[in-house]
Amino acid sequence: MKGLADYSLGNPQPSQYNTFIFIHKFFPRNIARAVYFTLLAIFYCSAKYATQYKRQVLEAEKRQLLIEKDNAELETQLTRSRNAYLQQQINPHMLFNALNFVYNSTQKYSDDAAQCIWLLSEIMRFSLEEADPDGKIKLGREVEQIDNLIAINRYRFKEPLHLNLQRAGDFASYKIIPLILLTLTENVFKHGNLTEVNSPAVLKLTVDENGLLTFYSRNLKKSKNEHPRMRKAVGLQNIRLRLDALYKCNYQLQIDEPGGFYELNLTLQL
Repeated sequence: MKGLADYSLGNPQPSQYNTFIFIHKFFPRNIARAVYFTLLAIFYCSAKYATQYKRQVLEAEKRQLLIEKDNAELETQLTRSRNAYLQQQINPHMLFNALNFVYNSTQKYSDDAAQCIWLLSEIMRFSLEEADPDGKIKLGREVEQIDNLIAINRYRFKEPLHLNLQRAGDFASYKIIPLILLTLTENVFKHGNLTEVNSPAVLKLTVDENGLLTFYSRNLKKSKNEHPRMRKAVGLQNIRLRLDALYKCNYQLQIDEPGGFYELNLTLQL
């Protein structure tokens, strides 16, 4: 066709004109041009589809982030609602005023009993404190309540309690969700035998410079019929649920029962 066009428009001499000369001369150039535009079209289509796919991925990620944000807000509102419900069950001011009256009245007859009431009121005051917006409180406050709980239990029992308490680290610089460590400490007294001088309970609480918290407890187990195991299992299950909700993969809770002992080890990145 191109040869015919060149022949018609160029009016070459019939004796000198050869169609194949024109075809042979322009064929490689036309092939190269066709390949160039074909590759250009392929590149354009690929870029177009890649851009559309990337836009769809970004939109899907944006929708997922919005869903996660909504879920987090709902969880926060639910937690606040539960805390508000618990706090409104008993008027704190009325409760502490009553405890203060009991403390002053008891002090006339027994300093130990009065001191025990005062420590108990401190723990209850702590449990009713409102956490920060992130659901956490100062780690040092939780550690203080561990000391109060240990002191209360020393007052409670006539026999001396054998407990080796070890602490190390800067507890004032970190935060934690409340009542985790206090509940684990309470389990030592509730389910452990602390009356054997040769097998004292061990309680270690450390936090390093990177904010890695370690809580370790080891104690003799009480008789199986003294405390139902189900209550202990429910308490630990609730702790796991709270840790899963706020720390996800940033914690490990390991439990072992070698012989007549019960060991618990919690590592938590604050």
